[in-house]
Amino acid sequence: MDRYLRRIDGLDAQIWVAPSRGQLFWLRHAPTLFGPAQHGSGRFARWWAIATVAPSTNVTGLNLPYQAYLNMVFHRTRLARVGHAVCMPVIVISLLAACCPIRFGAVPAPVNGSLPAAAVLAVWWLAWAVKERDPRWAAACVATVVLLYAAANVAYALRSGTEPVVWALAASLLQAASHAREPLPPRVSRSPHWIGVGEYLWGLPAARNRPGTVVLRAGHLAAQTVFGTVDELVASPRLLPVLLLHLLWLTGHAGQRRRALTDLATRAITSGNPALDYIGTGGATPLRLPA
Repeated sequence: MDRYLRRIDGLDAQIWVAPSRGQLFWLRHAPTLFGPAQHGSGRFARWWAIATVAPSTNVTGLNLPYQAYLNMVFHRTRLARVGHAVCMPVIVISLLAACCPIRFGAVPAPVNGSLPAAAVLAVWWLAWAVKERDPRWAAACVATVVLLYAAANVAYALRSGTEPVVWALAASLLQAASHAREPLPPRVSRSPHWIGVGEYLWGLPAARNRPGTVVLRAGHLAAQTVFGTVDELVASPRLLPVLLLHLLWLTGHAGQRRRALTDLATRAITSGNPALDYIGTGGATPLRLPA
């Protein structure tokens, strides 16, 4: 599987699970956004990688091993895990509530769009569970969507003039803030390695950053707060069923599958530099199409 890696000089990288067809599709058809950085690719591609952190996570919504791996790699602290367990349902409820008063062209009365939006979520999550041949997860997904839909309509009725989009953005900001004690992933730190926030901002004790560097990096962190808020907003409908599966795992469900996926993430985290674009090690090492 080494043929899938575009190696970075001086950086050890290993890939343990072959890329999915979806990952290879986007590498082939949008290499500037999902493949290795290319000479002359431009500022947009560079900032796209920084803003999205792991671009292919947004287009692999049926790839459970990769999504579960990233979920564990990015949420190592209790603060992050609790923050996401609390905020993620609020974000999805808020997004559904925002669909309640949709107007279509010349139709005089607004249409409640939360029902079709909830149906899309149910079909997506159910298809994912069916693909994994997990009937208990499938039932839990459908039941969760029903509860989210009901909560969204109640929340919209009680909104007291506050737009649901505001709730979604506020919860997304809190969810992004729950990463405060996590190490900064590659691309956010503009390096191939994961780095602690303090080390990135101030430097090592024996080699402190210059004041100008500290100011610049504080600006980077402020920008990442904005990017992270958007990332959390976009990620919540995709990751909530993964969070639900993790809760099922805590009850003893699918123990063999849980151990297999957890072991991969644990090995990567223990290495100190888990990969972003695949399951393995190597930090920002990108995937490439085999020659």
